Parts: sequence; C-alpha cells; structure tokens
Amino acid sequence: MSTASTTFRSWLCATIGEVLGRQSAPPPLLVWCDPDREWLELLRMAAEANAFELWAPASCHEAEHELIVRDRFYRTPPAPRVVWLPVAREGITWFKPFELQAEEVWQRPLLDALREYGVDVSRDDEGQLDGLLAAQAREWFDKPRETWKELTPANAKGTLVGDHRMLDVLAGPEGEFERLRAEGRFDFFVRRATEDFGFPDPAGQSERSWRIAATACVLCTDASDGSPREPLREPEKIIPPGLARQRALNLLKQWQHYVTYLASFEELVPEAERTTGLVYWARNLSAPPRSRSSRIVEQTLFDQAVDQLERLEDVDALARGAQTFKERESGFWGRLAARPVGWRFLCELAGAAALIVENGGVEEAWKSVRHAIDWYVAQGWRLDEAGERLFVEEPELPQQLVRLRARLRRGYLRTMDRVGRAHSELLAREPDKLFELPTAGELLLGELEQQIVPTAILFVDACRFELGQRLSGLLNQGEPARRASVSAAVAPVPTITPLGMSFALPIQREKLAVALSADGKSFSVTAAGFDGDLGRADKRRSWLKETLEIRDWLKIEEVLDGSSLKRASARRRVIAVHGNELDSHDGRLELTGADDHLSRYVQAIHRLRDAGFHRVIVVSDHGFFHWQPDEHDIEEELPTGEVLWTHRRAVVGRNLSHATAVRLRVPCSDLQVVVPRGTNAFRTYGSLGFFHGGATLQEAIVPVVVATWPAKARKIGVVLKPVGHITSEAPRVEVQAAADQRTMFGAESNLLARRVLVKVKDPAAGKLVFRHTDPVLVEPDTTAKAVPLVLVEPRPDLPYGTSLVIEVQDADDEQLLTREEVILKIEISDW
Repeated sequence: MSTASTTFRSWLCATIGEVLGRQSAPPPLLVWCDPDREWLELLRMAAEANAFELWAPASCHEAEHELIVRDRFYRTPPAPRVVWLPVAREGITWFKPFELQAEEVWQRPLLDALREYGVDVSRDDEGQLDGLLAAQAREWFDKPRETWKELTPANAKGTLVGDHRMLDVLAGPEGEFERLRAEGRFDFFVRRATEDFGFPDPAGQSERSWRIAATACVLCTDASDGSPREPLREPEKIIPPGLARQRALNLLKQWQHYVTYLASFEELVPEAERTTGLVYWARNLSAPPRSRSSRIVEQTLFDQAVDQLERLEDVDALARGAQTFKERESGFWGRLAARPVGWRFLCELAGAAALIVENGGVEEAWKSVRHAIDWYVAQGWRLDEAGERLFVEEPELPQQLVRLRARLRRGYLRTMDRVGRAHSELLAREPDKLFELPTAGELLLGELEQQIVPTAILFVDACRFELGQRLSGLLNQGEPARRASVSAAVAPVPTITPLGMSFALPIQREKLAVALSADGKSFSVTAAGFDGDLGRADKRRSWLKETLEIRDWLKIEEVLDGSSLKRASARRRVIAVHGNELDSHDGRLELTGADDHLSRYVQAIHRLRDAGFHRVIVVSDHGFFHWQPDEHDIEEELPTGEVLWTHRRAVVGRNLSHATAVRLRVPCSDLQVVVPRGTNAFRTYGSLGFFHGGATLQEAIVPVVVATWPAKARKIGVVLKPVGHITSEAPRVEVQAAADQRTMFGAESNLLARRVLVKVKDPAAGKLVFRHTDPVLVEPDTTAKAVPLVLVEPRPDLPYGTSLVIEVQDADDEQLLTREEVILKIEISDW
C-alpha cells in the first residue's frame, strides 16, 4: 500500500473503497456488523469529506430499528454505500434479504483490523487493552503507522483515560477535573464519559455536580437492568442497552468493591438518589429487583418486608423469606456500608424462625431419653444459639424489628418449654438413661491416655454444649484442615460447680464418691487414693499435681498476659487453665452474648498453641439456660421427705417425693435429687434469668472440645494490599495471606490462620489516628479481607498531605507483620 495509506484512516478508507469500487449490478453494498459498537465513530470519521456513503446514526444511542433501515434502503435508489448495523451477522433480522445480496459483510473486530493494518498486539495484552482500543484508535486515527508501535497497555493507560481513571474521576479525591485539564486529557475524558459509558456530559458542569449526575445515572440504569419487566420511568437517566451500559455497570460494581472508594460511594449515593424517583419506583415493585446498589431502594424494600411480616402472626413467613433476606444482605448496603440497612438483623431473625419451624413437634418422635440427647447433640443446640441472639440486646437493631423480635422470643420460649417437658417426661420413665453418657472427665482421660503430646486442659465454668460447638467452629475457621472436634458428655445432677468440676477431672466416675458437706450447704467429692475434697478448687489443683504432675495452673487473663505462660517442655507437658467468664456464680449471666468470651477463649487457646501445647482440651462443669418464667412456672411446693439441700432447680435428700417433679439419683452417692419438669423452678433463692442445677439438656449435656495442631505448624504470612492514600474519615484497607504459601493442591496442612489488627499512626507525633477493635481472621487462601477503620477519640488535628503509617500486627502476640507509608488526602480537625 502507498505511503498515503500509512494512517489508520487512509487504510480503512482504502479497504472500504476497494469493496465499493467493484463493478457490479446492483452497485456494491457493504454491510458493517458492529455488535460491540466500536466501529461507529471511526466509520463516521472515515466518511468525512465524502470519502464514501455511510448509513449510520450520529451516536449509538440513536441507532434506528432494523425494520426502518430496511424500509429506507428499499425506497432509496441503489448506490455504493456502507450500512452499519449494531448486531452480529447471525443477529440480523429485518435487513436479512439485503444482507444476502451484499458485496461483502464486515465482521472483523477492531483488534483484528488493527493487526491487519500492521499493529503488533500481543495475545498477553489483549485483555488489558479491552475498553481502551476504540478510544485509542480514535485518538491515533490520523497518526502514522509507526506511532502504533508504542501501543502497550502501560502506554495506553498512561496516555488515555482508562477505566480505572474513570473510577478515580467519579469517586476519588476532589480535583480530578483540574488534574485532567492540567494533563490535557479532559476533552478525551468527556468523550469517554459520554460515548463509552453513556454518562452525562461533564463539559460545563462542576466536578461535584457531574459526580452526582453520573451516580444518579448509573443507579437508575442498574435499577432498570435489574428489573427489566418494571423499568424505572426516567429514560434520560438510563443508559441504553449495549456496551456503554455494560461498562457503566462494571464501573459501578468495581466502585462497590474497591476498598479505597467505599466511603465516597456511601456519601454520593444518597445525594444522587434525591435527584431520582427511585424511592417511588421501589414502593411499587411487584418483586425485588436483582440490583442492590441503591440505598433508598434497599431501605424501602426492607421497610416493606418488615411491615408485611408484622401483619402476620406466625413465624413461618419470616422463615420462608430467609433466602431473599440473605440475597439482599449480601449487597453493599447490607454488608459493607458503615451505616447498613437492617438486612443482617432480618437474616438473623429469619434464621431463628427457620429453626423454630424446623423443630416444631420434633419431640413427638422421641421414644427414649437417648433420642432426645441425640437430637440435641446433632441439631438441637442450634436453638440455644438462636435463643441467645434473640435475647441479647442489640443497640443497632432497627426499631421496626423490635416487635418482630418479641414475637420470635415468645415462639422460642414455647419451643424450648415444649422440648424441655417432653425430655422430662422421658427422664421420669428412664431416670438412669441420662447417665449412660460418659462424663467430661472420662472423655478427657481417654484423650490423655490415647496420645502423649504437650497438652493444655482448659476448665471452663458453665460452658453448655452449644458454646462448645461455637468455640470449635471458631478454632476451625480459616484452617486448611479440621483442628477441633466436639464430643458430648453428661454433667452430674445437680448441675453445679462443686460436682461438675470434680466429674470433669480425668478419672473414672466409679472412683468418685459424693456426699453432702458437713455444713449441708454444698457437696464433697472424694477420689480413691486421694485425701481431700475435690469439690474445692484448691484440692482439685492438688489432685492434678499428684496425678498428672501438673505444676502450672493459670487463669485465662494470665495466659493472655503472656508473662506467666511458659513454653511446653519435657517437665511441663500438661498444664491446666481455668476460665469462669461464662458463669458469674451469683445466679446470673448478663445477656450481652457469649461472642466476646468465646473470642477471649480462642485468643487464649492460640497463645497456648504458640507456646508449644499442640493439643488443647476444653471441659466444663455444667451448662445453663436463660428463662424468664411466668408465675405458673414456679413450683410453690417443695418435695416432701428428708430434704437436705435446696436450690431453685434441684432439691437433694432421701425418700423424696413430689407430685410433678422428676426424681433422679445423685451420681456416686446414696442421695436422691428432685428436679422440676422442663424449665420450671422451685420457689427458693436466686434471681431469675440464668439457670443451672437441673437436668434439662442444656444443663446436663456438656461439650468436650479437643483441638490439635501439627507439631511443626506455622502461621501464615500476611500482606497489606497497597493503599497509597487515605481519603475518608472512615477508611478501609485490605489484608490477605501472602501468595507463596499454597501448593497446587491448596494450602499446606501445617499452616495456621492468623488473627490480625490494623492501626494507622502519625509517626511524627507517635500517636494513633485510625484503629479497629475486632481482630480479622486471615485464612491460608488468597482472599482479601476488608478491614473498616475508625477515627480515634479525641480526634487529632491533621492537615491535608500528612504522612501516616499503616501497621498490621498479630492480634495474639502483637508481632509487626507489615507496614506501609500513606498520604492523608483529607483534613482532620476536632471542630
């Protein structure tokens, strides 16, 4: 080809001219198929100065229907021309008769045409140039072919406004318009915004106004795209279907997952929504849309769901909506927003409702005490977890859900009362079956005899079976192999600490003897070959020292403090740790939830593991349940007979009798114990609310948690994803496992997940600026975890441009894992 064709314009005109210049009857027709709409602007530029006749709209948004093009072509005298169609060849419909008569049908994408022109685009660069190629071709349309040698992803992104730069302009720090003008790229940005993304024209608008308008546009487009049968009736704010819409929606998706700009998304969206009719559209939808980007839409859907549920009396409807609520909760406004819509709480309530419905009438299939125990161990314990969630006071619970939660509380209490009474009825018929289960001490003894490894025994007061399951789940979370397992054991009745802790020692129950203490206020427990009362904590420590040569007896706070915890050695192969956070021993457990206590136990167990104790065994004395009994749940009459000891959940003596209560044998003694049926209580001492002492499944079935780790286990390395700058008073950063810790078969089995804390400091002043309180678990896979940070109080005074340092520390031992210097791109003041 001659030197005149060295530009892409001249090459394209020559290629088209070669087809249109052929001598044929009728005159040649070139049908140009452009499904990605990347050729339209180039064809219009090429057709300037009457180079050839082009049938094409002024923009992609104005494309005529194919039937109109066919009718026009039929009525127009034949001539050499190019007819542009925004479809692939196989997608042509009304124009098909003329396409079959065409001299040629153009189907080549722009990339293939550029290669034919002589541009060397490597296969590795194709994906990175996607979205930039059409814009680059327009910019270099009249450049010599030699210029195209500079086409690389890095060069293209450096000279054009790429998709990520578009996100910077939409969501980044203020001043992007001025920076684009200073770089001479503003006009190109205008073209990309309008032509490639379908956004409003930025020319003549302030940066803030355009951001609000563009955000409104993409929100309305997303809403209509997510509800095609009920689209939003604001066509001026909806990007037509096609590549521009796809690019805009992809940008919206990136915005909601790009941790640096999450705060700007949460700030801009409400402002943009006020310029739209999204709230009215959402109120009249017949079904929830697939889109989840609009806060006002999510809030409206949430309010409607709650309002509808409040009109229903049963919990079945709430349970049926669980999947829908979970889908809404997974969006930005349910999970990532600093001020989320209440979908999370609705999901939790729906989960509790599902458990209540699922276990409705489950007791009707029980034929024995063992059936009840098997149900509780397999699935019934989940009701206890749901009950805790229902009764814990949530300060952030939306006001609309308070009445709904109250109804669920009543449903939960009815379910637990029904289950408890059914279990009591079976227990009355089979009073000895409950104690066929092994005790916690017998399971502990079996573990110690089975394998000799450095072991820490954690004795926990009032750890019911459900808490053991949750603790096991937390220990297994993020691990490449299962570390912890749970077995069920039985606690002695009455389920109180002096008896329970004695039976949690590693000894067969046949070697124990139980009697009332001399003062009649408690119980004494003796063991064969040991002179002392195991009902006393000091004597239990002495027994452990004599039997297992345990020299170290630590409290949880001493393990966490670190100074008292010594590394495992040949002389220190077994240690004992005591935790009483779950039982206040005054008859109450504050209903603040067990999450914080379990988190402390996980941290303590990790400290023990890191000190060389590769096995940690958790045992407990008894369980508990929460209850607010009605007056008819109180047993006014105590049992008759020789009453020796009284408790609101149990009465001990000899020859006892009661009209409704259940009579059992106190293990390893000649005493009897009478317990109220179900969750009833005797009218005696103790505040109501936190119960133990009786024989319900929650009180008598306790967990034994065994956690083991490889002797050569190591914690994963952690990296901080590049941050660069902080642009919000509520920033987020991302941490993830280092990439060199996986094999072709997944994570190595000896890797340990690591809990981390992130802090942002002012190195000049040596003070903390941003922090977060709950450790983030980084797992051995490569998934990044977002960490939301909050500004410390009192607020520091920091000017724009301050240099800060982000530090990532191990949450268990405060080891510094990684750090990055960043720039503060906002001003922070205490005003």
